[in-house]
Amino acid sequence: MSKKQFKSQASSSRAVSTTSGANFGTSGTGVFANLQPFGGASASPLSYVYEPPDLSSISEPNVVVAFKNLQKKDSITKAKALEELHLYIVSEKSKKSGVEDPILEAWVGPDGWILLYPRTSIDSSRRVRQLAHSLHGEVSLACGKRTARQMPKVIGAWLVGLHDNDKLVARAAEEAFQKVFPTKSKQDGVWQVYHQIVISYCKSVILEESVTTLSDERTTSLDVAEAKYARVIGATIYTIANALEVLSLSELQHHIELYKSLTQSKSLWKLASYSDSFVRKAAYGLVCSLLRNRDLDVIDYTMISTNVLQEALGIDQTGSAYDYSKMLVELSEACRAVWTEYYPGSARRSAQKTLCQFLSKGSQGGPPEFWKQISKLLELLPPQIIHPKEGELDIRSASANQSPKFFVLDAIHDGINRRDEYQSNHGEAWRTYLNTVKLLLLSFSLPGPRRHFMEMYVAHLMDQYLKPAGKGERWAVSGPDREEIFMDAISLILQSCPDLFERSWQELSNVFIQVLQLSLPEQSKDYTRSQDSGVYTAKRWYTLQAGLIQTSVPEHVQAKFEETSALEIKSAAGLLRSRNGKPYSAAASLEIALRLVPRSTMQVGTTKNVLLDFMRSDVPNLLISPSSPYLIGMLSTFEGESDVRQLWIDSIQILMNAPDSTIKFQALRSLISSPWLGSLGLSEDTISAVKRSLQYALHGNQSCWPVVAAAMANPCLPDDLTDNILATLTDSLSIESEVATGLQGLEIAIQQNEQSMRRFSTSPKGPTLLSRLLFLAESPIPNISREARKVDTKVRQTNSRAGGSGISQSSRIDIVKNGVEIADSASLSIASLESEAIELLRHAAENEVELVAEALLPDEAQWTTALKPFFQHHPDPALAITNSLGGILQIFTREPEPGNDQVIEVPRDANGYSPALRMAWYVTALCASTDIFDVVTTNRRAITYHNMALFVQLATDQLSVSQLPGLWQNSEVDDDSKLITFIAENQSMVAKWSQRSSTTDIAFVEEARKRLLASTMGLSALAYYHGRAYTALKSEQEEKSGITITDEKYLTTAQEASDPITAIVTLCSISDPKAVLYTCNRLIADLTGLAFTDNPAICLREVVLLNAAIRRLQEFDRLEELLQPRLVFFVKHIVMQLQSSTPSLSIIAELFKALGVILQLIKDIYGSFWEEIMGFVINGCSRITKDKVSDISFTHATLRLYDTMKRLATTYSDNEDLTDSWAHAKLVADESLVKLMQSQTGVSDEANQPRRIVNELLERLLTKPCLLSYSATEDLYPVIAFQSAALQRAAYHMLHKYIPENQEELSIEAALTKTFEAKLPEELLSLILTVPQYDESLTLDWEHPLPLHLNGYLLSWILVFDHWSNASYKLQCGYATSIREGTYLNSFLSFAFDYLISSRAKPIDGSRYDPEHYSPDSYDQPERNTSALIIHIYFLCLKNLPNLSKTWWRDACPRQLQRPVETWTEKYISPTVIAAELATVTAWLPTQDSTDTSLTVKVSSRAHEVTASLPLDEQFMSIRIVLPPTYPLASVVVESIHRVGIDEKKWRSWLLTTAGVINFSGTSGGIIEGLVAWRKNVTGALKGQSECAICYSVVSADRQLPSKRCGTCRNLFHGSCLFRWFRSSGSSSCPLCRNAFNYG
Repeated sequence: MSKKQFKSQASSSRAVSTTSGANFGTSGTGVFANLQPFGGASASPLSYVYEPPDLSSISEPNVVVAFKNLQKKDSITKAKALEELHLYIVSEKSKKSGVEDPILEAWVGPDGWILLYPRTSIDSSRRVRQLAHSLHGEVSLACGKRTARQMPKVIGAWLVGLHDNDKLVARAAEEAFQKVFPTKSKQDGVWQVYHQIVISYCKSVILEESVTTLSDERTTSLDVAEAKYARVIGATIYTIANALEVLSLSELQHHIELYKSLTQSKSLWKLASYSDSFVRKAAYGLVCSLLRNRDLDVIDYTMISTNVLQEALGIDQTGSAYDYSKMLVELSEACRAVWTEYYPGSARRSAQKTLCQFLSKGSQGGPPEFWKQISKLLELLPPQIIHPKEGELDIRSASANQSPKFFVLDAIHDGINRRDEYQSNHGEAWRTYLNTVKLLLLSFSLPGPRRHFMEMYVAHLMDQYLKPAGKGERWAVSGPDREEIFMDAISLILQSCPDLFERSWQELSNVFIQVLQLSLPEQSKDYTRSQDSGVYTAKRWYTLQAGLIQTSVPEHVQAKFEETSALEIKSAAGLLRSRNGKPYSAAASLEIALRLVPRSTMQVGTTKNVLLDFMRSDVPNLLISPSSPYLIGMLSTFEGESDVRQLWIDSIQILMNAPDSTIKFQALRSLISSPWLGSLGLSEDTISAVKRSLQYALHGNQSCWPVVAAAMANPCLPDDLTDNILATLTDSLSIESEVATGLQGLEIAIQQNEQSMRRFSTSPKGPTLLSRLLFLAESPIPNISREARKVDTKVRQTNSRAGGSGISQSSRIDIVKNGVEIADSASLSIASLESEAIELLRHAAENEVELVAEALLPDEAQWTTALKPFFQHHPDPALAITNSLGGILQIFTREPEPGNDQVIEVPRDANGYSPALRMAWYVTALCASTDIFDVVTTNRRAITYHNMALFVQLATDQLSVSQLPGLWQNSEVDDDSKLITFIAENQSMVAKWSQRSSTTDIAFVEEARKRLLASTMGLSALAYYHGRAYTALKSEQEEKSGITITDEKYLTTAQEASDPITAIVTLCSISDPKAVLYTCNRLIADLTGLAFTDNPAICLREVVLLNAAIRRLQEFDRLEELLQPRLVFFVKHIVMQLQSSTPSLSIIAELFKALGVILQLIKDIYGSFWEEIMGFVINGCSRITKDKVSDISFTHATLRLYDTMKRLATTYSDNEDLTDSWAHAKLVADESLVKLMQSQTGVSDEANQPRRIVNELLERLLTKPCLLSYSATEDLYPVIAFQSAALQRAAYHMLHKYIPENQEELSIEAALTKTFEAKLPEELLSLILTVPQYDESLTLDWEHPLPLHLNGYLLSWILVFDHWSNASYKLQCGYATSIREGTYLNSFLSFAFDYLISSRAKPIDGSRYDPEHYSPDSYDQPERNTSALIIHIYFLCLKNLPNLSKTWWRDACPRQLQRPVETWTEKYISPTVIAAELATVTAWLPTQDSTDTSLTVKVSSRAHEVTASLPLDEQFMSIRIVLPPTYPLASVVVESIHRVGIDEKKWRSWLLTTAGVINFSGTSGGIIEGLVAWRKNVTGALKGQSECAICYSVVSADRQLPSKRCGTCRNLFHGSCLFRWFRSSGSSSCPLCRNAFNYG
């Protein structure tokens, strides 16, 4: 034996020794006594003690490691090893060499070796077992036939694994088995070949294995070990049972001795009463399998009766009760003698007693089928088992009047009443009980004992029917089959003991009458519950009677029913009469009795008469009572009775005249829902009642809806009434207060009568209904929109179920057309119209698509009507600077506006959209989502393109300038974004249409182009917009195709006919540069000889044409070809004309526009005209300022000319006349620009793009470079509040640069003048006086720039803090005082943290911004710009006003906000503030007096502290100033480092003083002031301090100053030095004067 084998044997021996000592608490009697030495085979293939396999032959080291890990105890390690082996086997299968033999031998073992697979397959870990079976399947597949010789060793464990109690493990074993043996024949062959081996394996497992052999008690708990044993034994027994089922009788008989030795083993059948349910179920399954193979003759009934009956009946069968009951049935069918002959029980443990013991435990967690099996079992048992025993009362005795006690019935009853019995099992349990009663009734021959038996065991159930026992009572019946159980029990009493039934029935009838009479009055709080209980009782009572009558009861029983029913009806009628109909349970009992048991009521003369008398005399008066629904139901049961017919009519009349109430409407609902109404005739009162109920319901009375629903649901009512109801409901959708109830009513109407709704929707009112539903579906109220969509869907579904489309196609087209053309508050949205149009196109027939498409697109008349209001006024002249035809607008200003004296009203929808906008939006959306544009005719396409092009121009102008009438009004921020997006899509679509290239597609474009050009004739807004649309069309065509499209034939005609629009349109569209150049030269020549004031109209027209020609030449890049001499003459002519006359602003604006281009072409020409033109510009600016000129075109032209002159003078220095004129006029020009900016007060450019362009141009002229030559710069503060972002920025940049530079002069003035008062400008303080209201939209929408008032407010704060830059400490304190005197800072900080923290779910991330620096141009996004601006201002507050900021945080900040503010400040702002404060100290140090070097300061930026020291003698006095992380919200701490010569009290006072100076400093630089104060205190205290005359030092060794003065010589000494002198000299005289020292 090798050394390795010896070690393994020794280890295993120790394990055997230890295990045999203690077997999980059992006696250790040689568990391994039968083990053979390790040189041979193991005694058991499943034992946990085995010799490890030899892995030395395996070539793959990882596989060796995996096999070793597989032998460890830890389940996770085993699972990981199995996974690794599985991956390896799968990878090796694809190779030609396959899996090597050593791996197979290690897994399944060579001859004489221990197997790994069987042990792993029964591991305690589910995952390990699952992986073991999967790996075994892969190994078998990979090795193929090589596994055949090893199969006998593993086939038993493999087949047993198929029955593992874990489904996943069993499935893994089955999948592995089916992989290796894929067909049914191969699987059956396995059983045939290995039959004996498998059964022998199972036998050895059952007879030889135990808890202690399968698990090691040292590493396994008892519970886990027992569970493992139960799983293995149970699966093994299931395997034997499976063999009996799979194999044929002949195959089984080959090994009959093996089966006999197994089945006659007491160890096997003891498992039938094992504690684990899995094992028990396996044992019971084995019994069943043996019984099905009785011909095998291996069953020992005595042993089965002893172990399976006697022992197992008395144990707890939880988890196996159902399997046990099935087995008992099969066993009793096969051999009843097991209960008698083979049963070994004694008197104490008789079969009956053990059976009763089993039954008394109930189903023990089993399903309802358990009781079915028990019922079958009791039918199969021998009579002596279920009947009383001999010696008890003879059940056949004629003189006996009592029955014996039946223990089996009592046991079943006990089982039913067990607390752990499932309620769902009670139905089958009680059926088993009653079946057992029927079985026992066969034993009674005399009525006395039978009656007594029924009274004891069944009659109690009948008593419980109306008087149910409480929960937990012995005879309580529950569960879903409760009524059926009662019916079966009562029927059984009726059949077996009629006299007992009649007596019990009479008692129950009395109980029922008592229930009605004792119902609570209306005043009781439990009135409704009491009455509902009575109704329920009545329904059960008469349902029982009806069910019994259907079973053909005897005559005497029927007579009993009639007798009790008469008493019940008489009692109920009297009760209703005496209590005025309040106990509606009595009325319900009458109605239910008439409906369910007419044989006992209506067909009995006396009872019927009682009912008729009651109805004639009392029912009409009781209709307005809680009993009315049931009383009306009674009327319906008397159909055909003449008296009751009249009574019905009277009842309706009484209800009509009664006051409105909930009860009245309930009664009406019952009456109107009756089919009798058709035969009675519909009266006016009935119609009026229905209409009145509908009105009440629409006003919110929910109790009236049932009346309306009844009217809609009754087919006997006329169609006119239902149509009227639906029309009223449709009209209610237009009334705001009735919308919700109207939708509710429509939903009810559809639910009750789809046919009426279908008919109404196809009527003329149908489109109105659909239109209103579509409109409400877009309601901003969620409930309304949801309900409207729901009703609309139901209407459409109702129509579709009828096989048609419901509303006609023409009606739906009309809905769309009206929705597009008409704009009012009830107009449908564009999305709804688009959806409807798409549906119409989708469902249109193939031959109707073009017609439908033509109808869906607006025609010429619709477009003309929609666009006409917008051509009644001239366009805004400001638009002249935004488009190529802008010069035309200068001509318009000379013409009176048509219709200027009348206001044109444009209809609008709820969003403020005009019909033109709705029409264009609809066409754009529809053409984008469908191919409708390609379907319609060329003419319709040309009309659509023509008008859409006009709309684009109108919409573009309104985006630039808000003008009336507008295409839209009152749009919100979100609507603006939608409109901009829509107009962009519209422009894109029109551009794509114009860029089509095919001949077919281009036809409509050519037609539209001709229509546009033809409409440019005349001088009107219509012609102007047609010209713009035409220009845009030609531009798009030429850009796409490069084709030159010219209409030059119009040019000469237009010029000669004085038609400026057509001329300019053609000039802007002409594609021949030579023609344009010729026209331009001709116009210059004509204008050079023209007097501007003699014929201003011609002059303006020619100048406008000239600018159009110049612009076209710029596009061709051919301006240089203009004749320069002609240009010089033209410029001089302009100068001369402007000097000698004063043309209109329109002419001057156009001339300035032309000069702005021409001057660049003659920049090298000398002349005096440069100075004259500069004067014209300055005069123009002054004219705008003084005369309040609002002509934006003139202002823009003036500034553009100024910009040209400035650019030429600064970039082209060769022309001295040009540069000199600019130098002389610059100061005046700059001042005029500033005044021009100041004159724009009260004028907003937010909704005016031309004005915004002018202001941005003015801003550029003022700030690039920034003008500082203006003397009254402080007058610019009001500009910060202007409603123009450009002007705000211009003023801000100028002031932002001017204020810091001015502070140095102010600091000198403040130092030299004692009366100087430092304060902030009042104009600036007024700008920060009022905080803008915080708008929630700032946190929701950032598509638009920051509101101007808020932008001006924040910029003003930066200008405030600009005063601190370069300012002296005195100035800073004065500025801080100005802030302190108002509420400016508190208001800002509250606003700032509303924005930064309070209004957000998560505070703004300050790390994304630089709090120390800000520039208006740093951020493109408005949100980031606003955040950066507020954070920067907050930083300046903390830096320059630390004490005021801390005061706000401590006193004015809301308590719930203090902690977030502190945390946010500490994280994002305080580090920068601290760094800036320390940098200030560092910068201050070099500025100190060079002669005063006593103060030493060290700054530690990392530690956030400043250390200061002052020398005293040879020592230093030192302090430390520590800035907290939340500085300046938290106070600075001043700490002592080294105290010298100063007493503790005074030193502490200096520290507190220093801290106070720093913390209460009103401005920045507090640390510097603190250091100065500390130095003054120290130097002041030590000033004139003399040395000690003994030690010649100022400071003694104990750090004290000389404090003991001699009264004679007045010298000072240290106390310690003087004491040492006295002690050493032996006298108390002064060391200097030798006089007695007064030591006090």
